[in-house]
Amino acid sequence: MSVLDKIGRKLDKIHRKMKKARLRPISVFLFHQVSDVFDESTMKRCDWTETDQFKHNVEALMKEYQFISLERAYSKMKKDVFRFRKYAVMTSDDGWASLNNVLPWLKEKNIPVTLFLNPAYFDGQHFREKETERYLLKNDIDAISRAYPNVTYGLHGWQHVRATELDEKGFRESVLKTLDALQAYPNFIPYFAYTYGAFNAMNARTLKEFGLVPVLIDKEKNVDDLLCIHRELLDGVKL
Repeated sequence: MSVLDKIGRKLDKIHRKMKKARLRPISVFLFHQVSDVFDESTMKRCDWTETDQFKHNVEALMKEYQFISLERAYSKMKKDVFRFRKYAVMTSDDGWASLNNVLPWLKEKNIPVTLFLNPAYFDGQHFREKETERYLLKNDIDAISRAYPNVTYGLHGWQHVRATELDEKGFRESVLKTLDALQAYPNFIPYFAYTYGAFNAMNARTLKEFGLVPVLIDKEKNVDDLLCIHRELLDGVKL
């Protein structure tokens, strides 16, 4: 390695350290079901938090972070030169009916939330036998739009299947159908959360073609990476 290469590497390392010091990362949290009852016959503990525990967790996070919308967070990732405050974003996947247990409380706390939805379940034909596994209906989605201006809707695929299990034609159809169902809402935002965080090169290429921002589940923090949004699970956590 030449002397110039060594100097270049050292300067790059210094630059990364300076960037990290001036740009605090933005945390994006993900939750699924929140309720007072856990039903082991239909629910997964890794996707559930007891209501009081969820509220306790959020209040603990509010002492550390200022919650902002996903759109504002992405804008800050694009534009911020300095970011000394600690920001966080709240998101939820799948559109479970149990969201109604916490959305009024999150509104009181003035915490924006992005819901990543599967529109195939809006018709009520995919209800399980028990209340604990019900999805929000289209009427519920309409009501949330009216009642909660800080709630936005993003894409989670037409149905809750791994994007990697679909061929290109199937994935494109899923994206198009989801867009068709959600774009009419004034609080729609062009972000796509991969189910289970799983994706491949074809999925990424397709989302780029549609102008959609990919959203992952990988525990990474967000600094200025504009290729995707990184998230960490809040389900079942005790802070």
